[in-house]
Amino acid sequence: MDVEIVKSPKDCHSKEEIRKQIDVIDKEIISLFAKRFEYVSEIVKYKKDPESVVANDRKNHVIVQRGLWAEEMGLDKETFENIYKCLIDHNIEKELQILEKREGKNN
Repeated sequence: MDVEIVKSPKDCHSKEEIRKQIDVIDKEIISLFAKRFEYVSEIVKYKKDPESVVANDRKNHVIVQRGLWAEEMGLDKETFENIYKCLIDHNIEKELQILEKREGKNN
């Protein structure tokens, strides 16, 4: 999916132009989260139990790393750590549901 950014922020001359570009970017971000979730759903094939789904070491590493990536781009580290904590917690719940369904089929 291509981002349809027509103007740079400095080239926008109204709130409406800026909002339109923000909407385009937000749609692309959500599209990327949907693609990310496809991988999250698929990785459950390689996990055998709830502990492997939760994977606290990996979870903590990802949260810290994304915070550092955000900070490197001039964004607030804590905000993006919180975003990824929320995202990962949600994905863990979904993975646990997938695992539970799979285990139910195997019994």
